[in-house]
Amino acid sequence: DAITITRDISGDFVVSGKSLEKLVAMTNFGNDEAVRRFQYIWRIKGIDKLLREKGIKEHDTVHIGEMEFEFRD
Repeated sequence: DAITITRDISGDFVVSGKSLEKLVAMTNFGNDEAVRRFQYIWRIKGIDKLLREKGIKEHDTVHIGEMEFEFRD
């Protein structure tokens, strides 16, 4: 399933993709093991590389579905 990266009106990065959004919705970010699994899948899908190609910088805000986080390199 394709990953799309856009920017919203405030300049935040918005990452979209059906399977990725489902993964975010199903991940318990309060659980270290679940977070490691999410990070592993994030790396496999190359999302950090795609964000860098779009110009993301350290501390920029990223949105995936209902989740928002700060990008850290």
